[in-house]
Amino acid sequence: MNKISQKIRSATAQLSKLYKPSLLLVKSVLIASAAVTISLMGARQLGILEPLELSAYDQMLRMRPDAKPDSRLLVVGITEADIQKLKQWPISDRKIAEILQKLEKMQPAVIGLDVLRDVPLGDGRDELSKVLQKSDKIIGVCLVTDGNPDSPGSPPPPGISENRVGFADFGVDPGGILRRALLFMKPPKIEGNSTVEKHLCNDNSQVLASFNLQLALHYLQRQKIYPQLAPDQSLWLGKTQFKQLESNDGGYSNADVRGYQILINYRSRRNLANQVRITDVLEGKVDPNLVKDKIVMIGYTTETVKDFFYTPYSGRRQDKQFMPGIVAHGQVVSQLLSAVLDNKPMFWFWPEWAEILWISGWSIVGATVASRMAHPAKLVVTFGSLLLGCGACGFGIFLLGGWVPVAAPALGLIITGGSIVSADRFNKAGYGKVISDRVKQVFKIEIDQAKKEQQVAEITESDFFKELQQKKDKLRVSKKETAQPAPSQLPEITASAAELPNAESEADEYLAQLHRKAKQQKQRAQATASESGSKTGVNHTENGASSGETKPDEGFGDLQAKAKQMRQRRAAQKKIEDQKIDSLTDKEDGGKNEE
Repeated sequence: MNKISQKIRSATAQLSKLYKPSLLLVKSVLIASAAVTISLMGARQLGILEPLELSAYDQMLRMRPDAKPDSRLLVVGITEADIQKLKQWPISDRKIAEILQKLEKMQPAVIGLDVLRDVPLGDGRDELSKVLQKSDKIIGVCLVTDGNPDSPGSPPPPGISENRVGFADFGVDPGGILRRALLFMKPPKIEGNSTVEKHLCNDNSQVLASFNLQLALHYLQRQKIYPQLAPDQSLWLGKTQFKQLESNDGGYSNADVRGYQILINYRSRRNLANQVRITDVLEGKVDPNLVKDKIVMIGYTTETVKDFFYTPYSGRRQDKQFMPGIVAHGQVVSQLLSAVLDNKPMFWFWPEWAEILWISGWSIVGATVASRMAHPAKLVVTFGSLLLGCGACGFGIFLLGGWVPVAAPALGLIITGGSIVSADRFNKAGYGKVISDRVKQVFKIEIDQAKKEQQVAEITESDFFKELQQKKDKLRVSKKETAQPAPSQLPEITASAAELPNAESEADEYLAQLHRKAKQQKQRAQATASESGSKTGVNHTENGASSGETKPDEGFGDLQAKAKQMRQRRAAQKKIEDQKIDSLTDKEDGGKNEE
């Protein structure tokens, strides 16, 4: 078991050494992609990326192939040539009534009159009113107020019933580009002025359907398809749900989505449907098969009348930058019919969490590629291919009916890859290590200083330190009291210090006397020994000498011991006196300094 556990540990250590660089790489890639994704989502919420996303939407719409003309529609345009030929401006009520009668004889499914007739124009006012009252196939238009008393809106034509009126207003994006359609709305309330004439399109109590929605609903009634509102207030036509556009759907950021709006799915930039002129209708040149069971739409197509819009197709075009209002309404009608009858999908959008994953995924791809490639040329080519791939994926989803962010993931790919490359070059140059070391040193100094201050604070706040402070104060007070000695004591100390040399001389004299006495006693002992030796013989002399020498030597040894003790005492006494003199001198100097 021990051998197996050792093998497992060694294998684990080898794997950790092998995968440690990979783990560091994954960590750096994830951190960089997360930071970039959060920054891009914040920029989207602030609306910074909205112009880029809308431009990408317009470009994808222009790149998408046009669908064939919608055979269910017929556009009757009032052109500049018609105005010149009829020599009327505006077209009179009589001519409008005549056109409506001729078209109705051809049995259309519904006729939409996108011409304001709120005031009489020329002759034939009564004739027009009778035609509008008798027919149940004609849909008129009005303009909704914006809530300003100076813009009260335009009422519908006279004599037409309210259920056959639709508003002609569109909601345009910044820059005047038409991308959204209003299906129904509630007119805003006019504030501060009660003298404005009330009509259907400025009545705040009414919920109005749009002109294009009214045409589609009347056409679908022939096929027994009626509108329904679900509990979540979404519009259903048959089995098709028309989801309301949210403020952050697609590339929008906090868009104004009041009312019930959808994103316009344009059918074609030029050939929406068959188109004829009103002079062709008046002269009987229109094929009845183009009118029978069709949605016929009458409106101005000349630029003389300011009823035109910029569209996503207007970009980078010098001619035909504008789309007439009647054609724009036809685009919405065709979209509604295609969704209900042809099962053509409406535009759909991802939820926010899916968009976050989409952007972060491309950011991770950019960071991974940048960390794996070192050659600049290969890196540029690879990133160019990735950007094309990102755009291709977004365009493929767009062809399927989905609008997902394109600019944000492309920016995430570039920014994350660029940050990884810059960080790698920065670290290889050694700047990263130098900066990190300095930052660590600064933080270490700050931490040590903070720790030191904390320790000092703990010591100063302790009871032991407070007791030491009190003792210090007491010692300082006592030192001040004893620092200066009394004047009467100074002469005595000085006198005793002056007497020290006399004491030292007396001790020396005493030692000299002891030496003299010892020498004299030694001489006496020698003389005594010589005398006794001559009387008793040699042996006796040796014994007597040895015994006689013992006593004098013993006495001399005692004298030497006493002399040595005397020297030690004198040295000790001298040392004590020197210390007293030094301490006295220090006290005097301290007293002078305090003074």
